[in-house]
Amino acid sequence: MARKTKEESQKTRDQILDAAERVFLARGVAHTTMNDIAAAAGVSRGAVYGHYGNKIEVCLAMTERALQDDRFGLLPPQASPLEALAQAGLYYLRQSVDPSSLQRVWEILYSKCERSEEHRPILRWRKLADRMTMLYIRRQLKAAIAQGELPADLDLRLASLYLCSVLDGLFCMLKWAYEENVPNAMADSERMVRATLAALGGMTPLRHAPVGK
Repeated sequence: MARKTKEESQKTRDQILDAAERVFLARGVAHTTMNDIAAAAGVSRGAVYGHYGNKIEVCLAMTERALQDDRFGLLPPQASPLEALAQAGLYYLRQSVDPSSLQRVWEILYSKCERSEEHRPILRWRKLADRMTMLYIRRQLKAAIAQGELPADLDLRLASLYLCSVLDGLFCMLKWAYEENVPNAMADSERMVRATLAALGGMTPLRHAPVGK
């Protein structure tokens, strides 16, 4: 039997990973089998095992592929740290609803991957994404303080947690809005993101208490 070329092997891997996105999204990681992935990809079970040892390896490869295509790093630089933060938040809000490989993988990681020992390697990706998000927000807030956009006594830890919570809530709201065909959902989300950032400096509970109080 003739050996597959590198291009043919890559095509098979892409078929498998494309199918995995659909199946994991529909069934969840826990309830998906290698047979399910093979059937959805239109290849034999042996073909899947020829590239991946188990469904966890498939899910990891699927995640790595999608995150490599993340275009966040190509956003144009912003003079204002708060505007950069707004653009970053809006970018990921759009990613949560615009059909794409990245959108499907985010939903699988956060909604379709149950906490278990078996899934720990996959959940590490989610933990890393959460950590990088917090670091980015904190860095932008610190830069905004340095440029005088925010007060010097802003509690960076608390403000970062607050912004993450707002974005998480908007993710959920947008998902519901798109499923229900609610008009202007993305435009409304942008207004709420900008309103939150505009009000941030005046939120007294997010400021450090004066020494002695």
